[in-house]
Amino acid sequence: MVLFVKDGLSTPLFVAVTRFVLLISLTVGIARAEESLEYKIKAAYLYNFTKFITWPALQGTTFNICLVGGDPFQDLLDSLEAKTVQDKPIRIFRYDNIKQVKNCQLVYLDNTDIRINEAIPNALLVANLSNSLTVSSQPFFAESGGMIGFALEQEKVKLHINLKVLKQSGLGISAKLIEVSTVVGEDEHE
Repeated sequence: MVLFVKDGLSTPLFVAVTRFVLLISLTVGIARAEESLEYKIKAAYLYNFTKFITWPALQGTTFNICLVGGDPFQDLLDSLEAKTVQDKPIRIFRYDNIKQVKNCQLVYLDNTDIRINEAIPNALLVANLSNSLTVSSQPFFAESGGMIGFALEQEKVKLHINLKVLKQSGLGISAKLIEVSTVVGEDEHE
């Protein structure tokens, strides 16, 4: 404390600055912890989708989960490579853009070059992702033509499923997954 008095800083000012720095540090720490929990939940959902979605005859020797754009999961998904889907080992691939994606059963799109085509309502440009389950946290992803969108509602991760797009892709979905989701898009009650 003597050091600050000599430098012209009073003890109350020092205490106020210290409290402010601690408050900012605590706030940042809580925000990071909440974000980490959010992505742990999303990573668990991605794996569980493999149990509640059915793909037409899987080609290849692996079940591929592809991340396009950023990787908000960091290393959370790497542990999935010890698991299997339909007796095929899971492999995680990371791509910078959608044009690189091929042979992926599940595609997570994060801050990518994918944009909603404003000329065509409810159309999402996802290139040639036939037989791929498309998932994203981008706002209104499922409403815009993606299959499953993660939405934060009352600080909880919720699922929005575009049932029409999912069925058109040839993928099947368990009624159990539909029950815990919000169905969006056209033909919601088909």
